[in-house]
Amino acid sequence: MYNPFPLLTPALLKDQVARGRRYFVRQSFPRGYEGRLKAAFLLRAYPAEEKDLAEAHLAALADPGSRMPDTAFGQDVARVRDPNAFLYDAGLPEHLERLLIAAGQPFSYKVFYAAKKGVDWKPPPVYQEKMKAYIRRHHPAWRTQKDGEKISIGLHEEFGELFLTFSFDKESDKIPFDLIEQY
Repeated sequence: MYNPFPLLTPALLKDQVARGRRYFVRQSFPRGYEGRLKAAFLLRAYPAEEKDLAEAHLAALADPGSRMPDTAFGQDVARVRDPNAFLYDAGLPEHLERLLIAAGQPFSYKVFYAAKKGVDWKPPPVYQEKMKAYIRRHHPAWRTQKDGEKISIGLHEEFGELFLTFSFDKESDKIPFDLIEQY
């Protein structure tokens, strides 16, 4: 499984805290899992003024059977409880210490950071082909010209889930990243 996120490092963590990121949501991260690991985790940071959003993210992960809006398809999606879900407050010394331990990449674990990607993302060649196949199937009228508008493809993260956004000529399409892997 393709994983676009970088490993969390002590320098990255300190930089994010210095930029005002106070709350960090931890969740299980199957995309980062490898056979030799006990677990892989993803940390998503929120600034102090977005504490409510961080708590909503945690609630979506921690509540068994919780429902969360699926912005791609306009319907609610049931979530499975993540026993590893946790909300760190970097303003608490004991939480900051635990975050620094995680950033040190403890043996048998990998901890990734949900860094923003957006339209600057450069997909690997195999995914470029998958996206072309998706566009041909779902948007056959999207035809680019040599000097005309291009199809924009952005990679976005919401509550730890990856989405692709395709845009062309005032139209857009947002899909879960997992869907593109079927092509």
